[in-house]
Amino acid sequence: MTRQEALDLVRRLLRAANEDELTTMVTESLPALDGTFFSTVEAVAIQLEREAKRPQARALRSLGDRMLRIKTLI
Repeated sequence: MTRQEALDLVRRLLRAANEDELTTMVTESLPALDGTFFSTVEAVAIQLEREAKRPQARALRSLGDRMLRIKTLI
């Protein structure tokens, strides 16, 4: 996964309308997740914190952690 692909996925995940849509996106993207994706999640979370968007940063980190746990269980 390229950094741009990771950024695009992070943006789509952040815009998910509800938990069902988010779950579908996570499930569909699992095979492509790699170190680039997870480092991009952290970079975006840091940027959100700089913009005083701490709840969004926490939510993104939590989602990234969930995705990593799912990815490592497969």
